[in-house]
Amino acid sequence: MGLLNQRRKLIVDREVQYDLLMYVGLFVAFVFLSQILVAAMFLHKLETKAALGELGSMSIAEFIAKFKVVFLIYELFAVSACAVVGFYFLNRLTSRIVGPLYNIRRILHLIKVKPESQIEIKLRKDDYFHELVDDLNTALKRDNVL
Repeated sequence: MGLLNQRRKLIVDREVQYDLLMYVGLFVAFVFLSQILVAAMFLHKLETKAALGELGSMSIAEFIAKFKVVFLIYELFAVSACAVVGFYFLNRLTSRIVGPLYNIRRILHLIKVKPESQIEIKLRKDDYFHELVDDLNTALKRDNVL
């Protein structure tokens, strides 16, 4: 039970962590579903050829030797398409995470160099960590007032 309580404390920002898990889960599901779709299309094509008698009476070894490369190429296309789409969405997600962290670090460094400066951390509308930035901006305003 101690392990579960410790695990719950590791959730720092539910919005970020849950969105990240959602995107990774959707990516994995998309990869598997695309592979199933490609395999179903390939099998349908083979069934059509078999119904027309184009396959003849080949052995299992001949069948595998004839169609394994085509099947692997189809699967490569499916996985490559998923990788491109996944890279795009994960890049957007990480930009929403890394951008605010970079901005916070930059502003804190600027305050360290010029402590008298009146600076406010600003984020884009769809970035994460808005609550953290609001708290930091409140603390920066209080520090400058004193």
